[in-house]
Amino acid sequence: MRIVRIGARDRLALLSVVRERGVGLSPRSTRRRTALTAGVVAALFACEAPDPELMPDERLQAELGLTLKDRVHTVDVRTGVGEQAEPDSLVVASGDLVQFVSTDWMVHEVRFELDSLGAEARRFLESLGQDASPPLLQRDARFVLTFENAPAGRYPYRLAGNRDGGRGVIIVAPSDGR
Repeated sequence: MRIVRIGARDRLALLSVVRERGVGLSPRSTRRRTALTAGVVAALFACEAPDPELMPDERLQAELGLTLKDRVHTVDVRTGVGEQAEPDSLVVASGDLVQFVSTDWMVHEVRFELDSLGAEARRFLESLGQDASPPLLQRDARFVLTFENAPAGRYPYRLAGNRDGGRGVIIVAPSDGR
């Protein structure tokens, strides 16, 4: 069996095709078709495959017990003209994880700008010991943060290391109530 990820436009097109082909059916078969269509559409929306780019790798699964349903965003940290984060701006949902990964052999450190955070965001980071990373001393060293139950808002950070400091921001999107 092959699983194909269907995007929002494809779902709407599928719904449109199902509706068009139902023209001229009896009321009884129309009710049955409507129920079937609703079930198919609900299944498509509910069973959307996880984004492969956000799946944790084997190392995170083994060391942190993450599953393929966990969403992990990656920020590569490197030294160029100065300390650099790629991407330097990231939007995450409450419950997502973010990993800062050193992509070179230089020393890097991530520190959130506590004075620039709201009181709730600051308490959140400090209570979990996530306000600053340990020094990332080698290539592929990681600093992994959880944003489980994180207050929505901007989380600006600074990068320190061997060159001029860099900056970035993580934005925790407001929960949509689901």
